[in-house]
Amino acid sequence: MATDFLIPLAKQLKQDKNPACRRAIARILSLVTVKFEAGFYDDQSEAERDFRKLAEVACARASSRSS
Repeated sequence: MATDFLIPLAKQLKQDKNPACRRAIARILSLVTVKFEAGFYDDQSEAERDFRKLAEVACARASSRSS
């Protein structure tokens, strides 16, 4: 299954974020790509939704640690 749709989403989510958040998004991209290729998600929208949710949590944690 093609996971090219995740790369533009990762770029979009990285915009205007701090370096820790951008690194977390890069790690999440790898994780979601592997899970999508393994058939964990039923469709692309489910993978995108999980990616956004994980990125939101990771960036919230990264910003709270840097404060």
